[in-house]
Amino acid sequence: MKIQNQILVMLAVFKSMMVAMVVSTGSASIHAQAPGKKTLCVGPIVSIGAIKTKAERIGKSLELQQVIQTLDSTLVDQINSTRKFDVVSRKEALKSIMAEQDFGQSGNVDPASAAKIMQLAGAQFIVMTTITDFVYGQDRIDFEGIGVSAKRESVRVNCGIQIYDTTTGKLLESARFRGSDILTKGKQLAVGGGETLTRITDKLAADIMNRVVNVIYPAKVVAKLGTQITINRGDGTGIAVGQTWGVYALGEAIIDPDTGEVLGQNEAEVGLIKIVRLTPRLSYGKALEDNGISRGAIVRLKSDKKPSVRNQAKGGPNSLPKEGGLIDSITNDF
Repeated sequence: MKIQNQILVMLAVFKSMMVAMVVSTGSASIHAQAPGKKTLCVGPIVSIGAIKTKAERIGKSLELQQVIQTLDSTLVDQINSTRKFDVVSRKEALKSIMAEQDFGQSGNVDPASAAKIMQLAGAQFIVMTTITDFVYGQDRIDFEGIGVSAKRESVRVNCGIQIYDTTTGKLLESARFRGSDILTKGKQLAVGGGETLTRITDKLAADIMNRVVNVIYPAKVVAKLGTQITINRGDGTGIAVGQTWGVYALGEAIIDPDTGEVLGQNEAEVGLIKIVRLTPRLSYGKALEDNGISRGAIVRLKSDKKPSVRNQAKGGPNSLPKEGGLIDSITNDF
């Protein structure tokens, strides 16, 4: 009963915000969207209580806040740049609701309830991101024999996301992401500069954006010319030359006989393609196997031939080996 009352309060608060927004924008409709596009709300980035406490204890609260704020704005920008969504700007409204109900902290209201609230704002989907781990450290190395010193910065950020369909309140996807980086430079690495933090948040935002797009808009074949297959994914969306993608034809809906719930669609693999060229909005592949590839078929990554290399900045002559002390301990923790 208590939870129901809290949800009702949240609904009332949100409705009042929406009325004020409509009045201030005149005849603008909160449900307006471009044909074919779906509406998405990007929830504010939050961190679990234990991470906040840990950051405070070691004096890294400002660095944690930098990660949260940078990831928040970068994720909104990257999702908006895909041009596949009408992004519902409800960040401040969500923060107000969170402050009112201690959302995500005390467990008073679960993310599924937030999804229902976002439906009032015209958002068909909502993505919630939570920082689950944060490690940040810096140290200095002095090489007295040659008169050279260097500073090293090491960061790890783990986060989890949940994507909800607001029309049903169902969880569509739950995934975890990890970003880690070690930067070694000479004197130009300012203490507390946070260069590594920015690189990691950029990478995390890109990974989350790609997952959101793939869940809501699966990659598809949009054209076929001989053995050339064109996919509606371009540069910067996680696709790369040399990758192999499977092609799947979709059949009838699969319905759970007990609950009547639609579980998905029947599908069959009908081909393999290798990516050979990218443009900003499209990818071109060569069919390695074709057993009925056609326009509209779903494509999914099967293998990635790119070498797996840890994301590191190249410091040129100022770069030094990363052994000993703080950095080794954090690297081992990776």
